[in-house]
Amino acid sequence: MDKMFKTCLSIFFLVSMSSPAMGTDHYITKEINYKTEDGWTISGTLRLPPDASRNNQYPAMILLHEKEHDRNEFVGIGDDPGLAQVLPTAGIAALNIDLRGRGLSMGDDQPVEYERHDFAFSTNDNTYLDIKAGMEFLRDFPGVDGFRIGIVALQYSAEHAIRAMQKVDVPTRAIVILGGTDISDESKDFLANSDVPVFTGASIVDKPILKEMVDIYVDSKNHNSHLVTPYAAERGYNILFFELLNNESAQGESRMDHLIRWLSTNVKGLGRNREITLTTQDGFTIHGNFRYPDEMGKDGKKIPGVVIAPGGRSNRYSYYRFEEEMARRGIAVVSVEQRGRGQSMMGKTVEDPEIAKLWAEDPTESPYFLDVLAGIDFLVEQEGIDENNIGLMGGARGTRNASLAAAVDPDRIKAMVLMSVYYDDDLAKIFPTLDTSVLLISTEHRARERTLQAHRALKNSELMLYPGDGQTHHIRYFQPGVVELVGDYMERELIEEQ
Repeated sequence: MDKMFKTCLSIFFLVSMSSPAMGTDHYITKEINYKTEDGWTISGTLRLPPDASRNNQYPAMILLHEKEHDRNEFVGIGDDPGLAQVLPTAGIAALNIDLRGRGLSMGDDQPVEYERHDFAFSTNDNTYLDIKAGMEFLRDFPGVDGFRIGIVALQYSAEHAIRAMQKVDVPTRAIVILGGTDISDESKDFLANSDVPVFTGASIVDKPILKEMVDIYVDSKNHNSHLVTPYAAERGYNILFFELLNNESAQGESRMDHLIRWLSTNVKGLGRNREITLTTQDGFTIHGNFRYPDEMGKDGKKIPGVVIAPGGRSNRYSYYRFEEEMARRGIAVVSVEQRGRGQSMMGKTVEDPEIAKLWAEDPTESPYFLDVLAGIDFLVEQEGIDENNIGLMGGARGTRNASLAAAVDPDRIKAMVLMSVYYDDDLAKIFPTLDTSVLLISTEHRARERTLQAHRALKNSELMLYPGDGQTHHIRYFQPGVVELVGDYMERELIEEQ
């Protein structure tokens, strides 16, 4: 047992019990158990950053061993810490479990008493339920951010991990597959058609597995997917993989650091998210989401912020991919649910006359822009936000509300992104007066003419006109690169230019 692990005091933790956590300055250690839906009791070790709590949540990874080993495969050897110990020191909780029939997840009280030495891939094998229940356990655990959970899978556990991703009601934000073996075509198709970033790795001398990992990497749609190909002397090298990660250098950093940096971008970097309630200048109560980078407010650092005004039929969740992209780049984001939408219906339904009036109301006669101003006011009151470096983003009707807010508060608004722009007589007068930098986004078949009118009227605008169909945030389904385009633009205007 290595030095770092010896310094951690393990506390046996059952889901039905709570006990004070003890640990070192590096992380807290908890021994946990949870039940699967088919009756297995799965044991594991959860390591958390020392200040993790219900009000201070961190991302988490579930770590899955290969078939011949157990959870200790992720614990370091000698003085070198393993991935289970490095992750929490980097601000990412780690749960390494014993899959059914291995380690402490076996015994007389289990559905199968004997130790399992293989994982079959028949339809009768439910090992994926261990992973599904583990992700649900993490989602509900105090101190873990249930919207920032990922998976690390070695060898045979990769197939079960991908099956779990398809069954669990927990979004998987990233998956690491190292030496994945016997991955089914169905699972490969799922990864290829999902937007989940994939980190794959295999030894360059293990050609059959290397080909599988390369194929998964090449087929991934996510531009953050990654492939590593370290040298290992033999087939089935996984038992030594993390030692290789720790010691083999790649461009001046260890491969362990390389993996941690990737996870910091694609899981931790998505930002913390919490629900907020705002009051507008005319007394209306609206709701929203506030997503912000973990480093906001630390060491006196001030970061820019963006307020998103969704379209007339969208809500605060519609632009979550854009939120995450901006948080990854060090920008805080408020998505407002404008009056008469989602939770901002005052507890009423769309059939209620007051709400129906808001839905049917001519936007030129409604003070929706006050909802955007409330989002700006909330942002600038937060510790760590640069109050004079704010951006706005809007879709369809939301572009009108964002533009009016920019006209009311021009000094603080440094950039705008307007998707499928709304254009009327008011905006025809306002746009020529705006000094704000603006990115206009549309498609050939939706809002094209309105977008071109806005482009001609604005002093300082850039235009991206995509081929085909799609409107507002829906454009990303046809043109996935639009998310990165918006992130690049906001980073340039709010961070680099300022």
